[in-house]
Amino acid sequence: MVDLLLIKTHHIKYRWLPMGLMYVAKAAKNVGAKVKILDLSLEKKPFYFLRKQLLNLKPSIVGVGGMYCEFEEIRQIAKVTRETLPKTIVVVGGPLTTALLKEILQDKNIDLVSLCEGELTIQDLLGFLDGKTKLEDIKGIVFRKDGKLFYTQKREILDINLIPIPAWEEIDVPTYISRNDNWFGIENLKMLNIVPQRGCPYSCVFCDKNVFGQVWRPRDPKNIVDEMLFLKENYKIEAIMFLDDIFDVNKKWVYSFIEELKKRNVNMYWGCSSRVNHSDYHLYKAMKEVGCCYIFYGVEFGTNEMLEKANKKTTIEQIKKAIDIAHSAGLRVIAGYMLGMLDETEEQIKKTIKFAIETKTEVATITVVTPIANTVLFDLAVKAGKINKNTTWWKATRANALINLTQDVSNKRLAYLVSKTYWMLFWTRPNRRFPKWFCKLMQHSFYILRPISGDKFINFIFWLDNIRKRLNLRLP
Repeated sequence: MVDLLLIKTHHIKYRWLPMGLMYVAKAAKNVGAKVKILDLSLEKKPFYFLRKQLLNLKPSIVGVGGMYCEFEEIRQIAKVTRETLPKTIVVVGGPLTTALLKEILQDKNIDLVSLCEGELTIQDLLGFLDGKTKLEDIKGIVFRKDGKLFYTQKREILDINLIPIPAWEEIDVPTYISRNDNWFGIENLKMLNIVPQRGCPYSCVFCDKNVFGQVWRPRDPKNIVDEMLFLKENYKIEAIMFLDDIFDVNKKWVYSFIEELKKRNVNMYWGCSSRVNHSDYHLYKAMKEVGCCYIFYGVEFGTNEMLEKANKKTTIEQIKKAIDIAHSAGLRVIAGYMLGMLDETEEQIKKTIKFAIETKTEVATITVVTPIANTVLFDLAVKAGKINKNTTWWKATRANALINLTQDVSNKRLAYLVSKTYWMLFWTRPNRRFPKWFCKLMQHSFYILRPISGDKFINFIFWLDNIRKRLNLRLP
């Protein structure tokens, strides 16, 4: 029997660390709870496995969470839990909670929602089970009371150094080790993720800030290096991908992190996120000297009009300059792009695609703009009549273009442009190994492969790449 069973959904099939659950697990263990983490994405028959584990473990609380795209799977997990263990408390947390709060608590199989960060909340919920506190006194939760939603006082964690290193011991770490050679530019690295900070001070209209907020809160550099060395010594990890909104808000903090790496002779590769208006040659050079391989920029759009509409506070000239600065410092550049902004025309979309190809970043990712509930973009889209508040926006994916905010681009056309861009960017990578004529031939194969696979073309690309990884083949 366990006090807390934490469940990762089976929505995303590739092996991605259940990092949020690992943080919550450690917080629960620190107050004496017995905890178990289940990753249903690793199971061929997830619900058969879940029922078996529920009957075996008989948890007092089941916690499940994730992104908005995992909402339907979360509801299924809650249903199975309620059918199997009717008296177990079902808690939902994670990034989807604020955006889908009403929809979540309309489900009678879900007892309450944990808003924002859940480490302290789970400790209080365990105290509630022991009769030490009342549900109404627990900060940061919402539940049904007398037929209405009852909101408790907001919870904030200002010093994230109070949050312990996540419970690596509760997962099978080797299962989640990946290479990500495309980002690092080094083959066969053993790579894992670490969260170095929380929060972002910027206000892009499409971004959901309801979990980590706008206050940038970094971990102590010593604390981060402790975790890096723990992973290196226990699991032979060679590279760290920092999961951050923005790594370098405070340059003094970055330099102190660099000094900590030097002082303790860490000798590991790593990469992080920045913004183009933060680019700094001397800082990047210093980062490179202690193992930094890449910088990720959320470039988003290839026109100043869309950058301004998204409130990115950046320009095309800044983007070009930042990429040059990062390259001159010896760093690879990973760029994220979006297609389908509010009132964006096909001409503007094509400019973004052209810009993404011509900037010659080592990697570029593409996604369709999705208006998440309770963001500025969602409210703007409702006001513009592009969607209504009852739209099932959470079912949108990169491939289906279900939510269309553009001015004159059909859903089918938008999905087509996204698929085409994924394929073209892959074969125009500046560090490709195949001859140019072959890459050009592969680019044009899109016009044969896309009609065969349709909206599943993006999944087809990921499928091909997974085969490459399993066969230990080099990037083409």
